Amino acid sequence: MDRKLAAILAADVVGYSALMERDEKGTHERLKGHRQELFEPAVEKHHGRIFKLMGDGVMAEFGSVVDAVECAVSLQRGLAERNADVPQDERILVRIGINLGEVIVEGEDRYGEGVNIAARLEQLAEPGGICVSGKVAKEVEKKLAFGFEAMGAQKVKNIAEPVQAFRVKLDGMPAKSVRPAGKFGLWRVVAALALAAALALTAAITLSGAWWAMNRNQAAIPVAGPSIAVLPFDNLSDDKEQGYLADGIAEDLTTELARVPGLFVVSRNAAFGFRRQNLQPVEIAGRLGVRYILEGSIRRAGDDLRLNAQLIDAETGGHLWAERFDGAWAQVFDLQDKIVTEIAKALQLRLVAGQRAAQIAGGTSNPAAYEAYLRGLEAGNRGQPEDFPVAARHYEQAIALDPKFGAAIAELAWLYWSADGVDTREKALGLGVDDAIRRSDAYLEQAAKNPSPTYYQLLADRLVWEQKSDEAIAASQRAIALDPSDQYGYHEMSFALTMNGRAADGLGYVDAATRVAPSWTPYRYYLAGLATFSLGRFEDAAAALEKIESQSENADFWTKYTGLVMLTATYGHLGRVADAAATKEKLKPYLIDTGDGELTGLLAMKDLPFKNYADLERVFEGLRKAGVPELPFGFDAKSKDRLTADEIKALFYGHEIQGRDSISGEAYWRATAADGSYRASLGALSFTGVSWFEGDVMCNANQLSPRGCRAVFRNPAGTFEAKNEYIIFRHRDRFEFSVVK
Repeated sequence: MDRKLAAILAADVVGYSALMERDEKGTHERLKGHRQELFEPAVEKHHGRIFKLMGDGVMAEFGSVVDAVECAVSLQRGLAERNADVPQDERILVRIGINLGEVIVEGEDRYGEGVNIAARLEQLAEPGGICVSGKVAKEVEKKLAFGFEAMGAQKVKNIAEPVQAFRVKLDGMPAKSVRPAGKFGLWRVVAALALAAALALTAAITLSGAWWAMNRNQAAIPVAGPSIAVLPFDNLSDDKEQGYLADGIAEDLTTELARVPGLFVVSRNAAFGFRRQNLQPVEIAGRLGVRYILEGSIRRAGDDLRLNAQLIDAETGGHLWAERFDGAWAQVFDLQDKIVTEIAKALQLRLVAGQRAAQIAGGTSNPAAYEAYLRGLEAGNRGQPEDFPVAARHYEQAIALDPKFGAAIAELAWLYWSADGVDTREKALGLGVDDAIRRSDAYLEQAAKNPSPTYYQLLADRLVWEQKSDEAIAASQRAIALDPSDQYGYHEMSFALTMNGRAADGLGYVDAATRVAPSWTPYRYYLAGLATFSLGRFEDAAAALEKIESQSENADFWTKYTGLVMLTATYGHLGRVADAAATKEKLKPYLIDTGDGELTGLLAMKDLPFKNYADLERVFEGLRKAGVPELPFGFDAKSKDRLTADEIKALFYGHEIQGRDSISGEAYWRATAADGSYRASLGALSFTGVSWFEGDVMCNANQLSPRGCRAVFRNPAGTFEAKNEYIIFRHRDRFEFSVVK
C-alpha cells in the first residue's frame, strides 16, 4: 500500500438538493460551467489534480499546501465574481476544507484520514468560506498574506481526536462615501482583503483592532508574509505641474502589485500620507507594518520617459533591487509591467497571468487618454466645487480619445453623482435641476459596457439607495474581485452591510481598512459610527462621529452632513441634550446648501436606506430625544389624519391621482400600478419610478432621485372638486391631491 504526504482540498455546493429541486437543469448547467471554466483551470494553474468528482463537489490534491490555499482563495473569489449578476436563489456557493496529511495512493484515487479530515473541515466552513486544519495554518502562515481565525478544537465525525480548525481570512481594506460623496477628498487606498473572510467578521469586533487603533496613533501590526508599500514617486521633470504623472504611476503600480498572489500591498492613501514627512523608508515600513518599500522617480521630457525604482528591505535597510527604465511615454504601460515583474522576481512571487489590470478592468491602452484621466483624478482629488468642472473636462477628453475607457466614464458618473443635491457643486458645473442625476445615469449606463471597479462601486451605491442592499453587496463583491487594492469597494461593502442589518460585518470591513491604511479618514469614522450606532453602542458611535469634525478640512460635504445627523441622534440616546443642540446648529449651513430647510426624522430617513425598519426607528428615537421633529411643515406624526402604510397603499396602488404642488402651484399627476411602479408628472417634467414602504412612509426611487420618502395626510378641509383631499410631502416639498381613477 503506497502512502504519501499531500495537501487535500475538498469542496462541495451549499444547498445542492434544494437548488436541484427548484431548477434541476439550470443548476446542473451552472455547476458544469463553474467546474469547467473556474474550478478545473484554477486547480491546474495552482499545480493541483482533481482526483474525485461528485455531483455537488470535488476533491483535489496538491504537492504544495501554499498552492492549495491560494487555489481555494482564487476559487472563492472567482465564484463570488461569477455570482454577482445571478439572482440570489440561483447562486451556487461552495464550502472548502483543506488538510495536510498522509494519504493512501490507489491508482488515481486517494483515501485515508488525510482525505477524511479535509472533507470534515469543508463541512465546518461557512458558505463562500474556507476552513483549514492547524497543520495547514502553521505551514502557510509565514508564506502568505492570508490571516487565520482560530475556530478551536473541533470534534468531527469518524475522527477520534479533535481537529484544530482555522477560518481563512485576508487582512484588507475599506470603502466610498455615503450618498454621492464619491471619490473626492477621500481618494484611493490599496488592500488585499478576502471577500468571504471579511463577510464572516462578527460582533466580536469590539474596542480592539481598528476601533482601538482609532483612539491611539501607533504603528500597524506587521503582516505575516511578503508585504509592501509604494511611496509617492518624485517628479523630476522640468515641468513641476506633471506631479500627477508621478502620483498616477505610483498608484497604478500599487494596483498592479496587489494582483500578485501572496503579496500584501498597503494602501495608496496610507503610503502617500508620508509624502512630506522627513522619514527614512525603514521607519515608514515600521509604521505601516510592511517589510518592503518601493520608491522611485519619474522624469518626462516631451515624449521621453525615465522611471527609476528601488526596492528596500526594511529588515536589513538594504536595497533588494534597483533599476532604471527608459522609453517613450507611449510605452508607459510596458514600463510599469516591467517594474512589477522585476519586483515579483525579487520577492520570488508568481505573477497573475493575463492582461494588465487597466486593460481587464475598464482601462485603456491609449497613453494620451491615460494622461487626461490622471489629470482628472488630480483635479477631483482636490475636492473643491471649482475643481469639479476641471475634472469633468479631463475625463471627457479621455473618453473622446478612447470611447471604451470605462474607468474614465465611471469617474465622470461618480463626479455628477457626488454633485447631485449640493448647490455649490451644481452651480460650479453649470447644472440645472436634476441635471446631475441625469448625467450620472447616462454615464453609468455607458460605463457598464466596459465595467471597472469604480463602475461596480457606484452601482453598489445606487443599489443601496434603492433599498436593494442585497444586490449592492453583490456589486461590491464584484468591485473587490476586480481590484482588491481600491478602498472604495470595501467602503461600499461596509455601508451596504450596515444598511442590510449586518452592522457587525460592516464594522469588520472598517477594521480591515485600518490594517492597510492606519491613518483614519473622516468617512471611515462615519462608517464606524454608523455601524456602532446600529449595534446600540452609542458611546462608541459618539467617539467615532465626533472625530469627523477634527478632520473637517479633509472631509467630504456629505460625510460631514450625514455625520452631524447621526451625531445628533447619538447624543439623543446618550441624553447629552446640550451637545445635541450644538450639533443641530452646526447642521444649519449644510441644510441651506442642500435646500432641505430643517432637520426632521423624515429628512434623516432619506439618507439612511436601512433594510430593516427597526434600524431606522433607532435613529428616529435618538432624534426625538434630541428634540428633532419627525415631520416637517409642523405636521404632527401622531395626528389622526395621518395615513398608515396600508391606507397609503390602498389609496395609491392601482389608482391615479391628480393635484398640484402646494408651493409652486404646478400641476401634479401620478398613476401607480399594483406592484408599486408608477408614472408621474410635475408641470412639464415627466418621470417613472418605483415605490415601497418603510413604516408608515412611502419611499420612491426614480430617474430624478435615488431615494425620497413621503408621509400622507388627509386634508379635512379638502374637496374632490379642488383636488386637495389629501396632502403628501417630503422634507422640502408638499403636494395636495385627490384620487381621480
